Amino acid sequence: MDQAYTMVEEAANVLSDWRLKRAAQEKAAESKQSDENVEIRRQQRLLEYERQEFLRNKKFEEKRLEREKHIFDMEWKMLEDGWRKLAAEREQLERVYSKNGDDDERISFSNVPASIFFSGVNNMRSLRKRYKDLIKIFHPDNAEGDTDVIQKINEEYEVLRKRIGMEK
Repeated sequence: MDQAYTMVEEAANVLSDWRLKRAAQEKAAESKQSDENVEIRRQQRLLEYERQEFLRNKKFEEKRLEREKHIFDMEWKMLEDGWRKLAAEREQLERVYSKNGDDDERISFSNVPASIFFSGVNNMRSLRKRYKDLIKIFHPDNAEGDTDVIQKINEEYEVLRKRIGMEK
């Protein structure tokens, strides 16, 4: 009987050791699961923060692009208006100073006073813009270009630049 009692006692010890090991494993698994849940919640909060930051940046960039588009559209309209004015002034000058109205003859602007080219210019910005436009039109490399006219334009530009610069 001692032997049976010893075997039962050993079996009870083995079973007890197994239950302790099993309980320790379960406790470790629960602890690991709890740590993983905490980490997942932390990552979810971080991801939500990054999503909110992304949405704020997206909204900011959309507003910035909208403002830039508006400014671009305004500048484009100003350029179109300027080109229309310049074309109308050029047509007017061509009509006024054409010799006999023939389209085949080239119109000469060399006898036109240079002040006409800068009519309506009253500030430095419009002076520079008009000067650049006139240079593009009358540059000697262009078909309509003329060296004498460019010299007159340059001289008048310098005079006006000094005068407008002194007014400031």
